Parts: sequence; C-alpha cells; structure tokens
Amino acid sequence: MDLINHNIKALRKLENIKSQSEFGKIIQVPSHNINKYENGVIPKPEVLRSIAEQFKINLHLFITKELTEENFEQFKIEHNTEAKLEDLASQSSNEIEIKRGDLDRMATFFGDKLERLENDDLNEIDRKKLFADLRAIFLAYNKKLEEFYVMQDHLADIISNDRASRL
Repeated sequence: MDLINHNIKALRKLENIKSQSEFGKIIQVPSHNINKYENGVIPKPEVLRSIAEQFKINLHLFITKELTEENFEQFKIEHNTEAKLEDLASQSSNEIEIKRGDLDRMATFFGDKLERLENDDLNEIDRKKLFADLRAIFLAYNKKLEEFYVMQDHLADIISNDRASRL
C-alpha cells in the first residue's frame, strides 16, 4: 500500500468516519473511488486538495509523511487560525501603536526645533542640518507606519480568506 493510500485510510479512521461512502460525501467523490484510494489507486491532485481543505490538514505532510494517531496533530492546520491571526494583528498593533505620550513627545520635539528656527538663532548650516534631521525622522516614521498598514492589510486579507474558505 502506498503512503497516500495509507494516509487516506488513516485519516478516515482518525476522523471517526465509519464508511467510505460518508468520507466520499465529505470530499465530494463517489464511495467506490474511496475504496480504490484506500487500496492502491493514487487520487488526482484536486481530490488530494479537497481532502486537505475539508479536513484542514497540511497537504505536503499528507503526501510525504505517514499519518498516525501520534502525529495527527502535526498534520492538522490550526482550527483556530483566525483567532491566532487576530491575536497577532492585535499584538503587532499594540507594539506599533502610537500612544498619546508618544505623540506629545513628538510634538514637543518638533515644536522645540521649530521654535529655534523662529528665533532665528541658527546659522544656515545648522538650519539645513536641522531640516535634514527632521526630514529623516519624518521619513523613517512614515516608512514604519506604511509597513504597519501593509502588514495589517495582509493579515486582514488572510483572515477574510480564512473566513471565506470556512463558508
């Protein structure tokens, strides 16, 4: 018996699916095909993808490693992926979140620098350096903010795709 054939039979048993017919209905394949798959016929790639999607298992592991009761959890894709992604997004936003104190410090910093410019106690070289520093700080801050929004959009896409696949 081939590895994939073994894994199909093992998955059916580990998922407590009593009949090949019931397994076939879940993956939308006739039951006589399930019998063939469990006894030597290798399923088409779309059937393997269906198995992976319906049972939330890692397809790569399913076709390369023997499925047993002991390693079944390794094969499972997290059922709570959505919750974990939302936690990750929340943690990331908490790490990058601009707090009121940060805004106050930033405003004070820029205010002090601009006040020095207004008082005109800077020579031209210092003024250019100050503007270069302010520009560098602004660009670095803006880049981090853009990276955060890109990451947030990416996580939102993953979460919405995960939700859509569950429907």
